[in-house]
Amino acid sequence: MIRINLLPYRAAQIKENVRNQIIIFLFIIAAFTCVLGYFHFWFSGKIDALKTEKEKTQKEIVRYNKEVEKVEKIKQKMAVLKEKLKVIKKLDTDRYAAFRLLDSLTKTAVENRMWLTKFEAIDQIPKKTKKKKKKKEGEKEQKEKIIVNIKIEGIALDNKTVADFMLRLENAKQDGANLFTNIKLALLMQMNIKSGKNKPDISLKKFQIECQKADVEQSEKSKQKNAPKN
Repeated sequence: MIRINLLPYRAAQIKENVRNQIIIFLFIIAAFTCVLGYFHFWFSGKIDALKTEKEKTQKEIVRYNKEVEKVEKIKQKMAVLKEKLKVIKKLDTDRYAAFRLLDSLTKTAVENRMWLTKFEAIDQIPKKTKKKKKKKEGEKEQKEKIIVNIKIEGIALDNKTVADFMLRLENAKQDGANLFTNIKLALLMQMNIKSGKNKPDISLKKFQIECQKADVEQSEKSKQKNAPKN
């Protein structure tokens, strides 16, 4: 019987298998290293691109911030100019209104029986409240009305002249509406003026009347309300 020794062949086969496994393992490691290297360079490129984009964006933000500052400065200048225009317009309006008011007051004075010595018209601007009521739907926004307080000082011959003057103030009209309201006598006192030697002193009445300029819109509403219906 012939016997064949297979041990050397098996040992060689085992060595061959081990060598093949080592080669495959090294190939896998090399392939994995290549893949890692590829992704490393790819991500590095992405990061560099994002950094460049970030720097570009930051530069644009700085540029836009400068533009915004310029716009804000222009807005501030525009606001100042608007306020100046409002003041100029108000001064023109007040000057014309004061002229008409003084003209009406002069015409109201009792001729040759009284003389006006002082006239003041002071605007009373309503204080702004912090809390504002919510406007209901369909409700018109109410404008803040400026109250004009008027103080009139003068000299009259007697009490009747002062009373006549106050009555004229109550009946004074402008554009068909009442001109004055809340008329009251604040001061009435006797004053004597010396007329010379051996002559009696002249007795006069010094008076001060306070009132308000009537609201034109309110006067128009009262006028329409009291008007006879057809």
